[in-house]
Amino acid sequence: MQDDQEDPKAQTGGPLVCREEGFVVSAGVPGTVLMHPEDALDLQPLPNGENSTGCCGPTGNEGLNRACPCGATVATLAADCFGPYELHLDPVRTYAFSH
Repeated sequence: MQDDQEDPKAQTGGPLVCREEGFVVSAGVPGTVLMHPEDALDLQPLPNGENSTGCCGPTGNEGLNRACPCGATVATLAADCFGPYELHLDPVRTYAFSH
């Protein structure tokens, strides 16, 4: 468990931290569902690139940056060139269900 996992503000793709064991990235909010970004193609960037700064894609350390087609913000995409390529669904705004 990362030190910042207990911090509810921690997001995926947070700042890289160099430790003796190597570089680590924030693990995100506890209870977050981790997905491959291509498994949620309907999610769209927020207007004007809000919370999506980065070199080659969003770093994910600014919080929610993806929305459902209805406009509800529900996920954080981390897809910058120096970090992970992953999508974290917010555990408060999303839930699992079966068809």
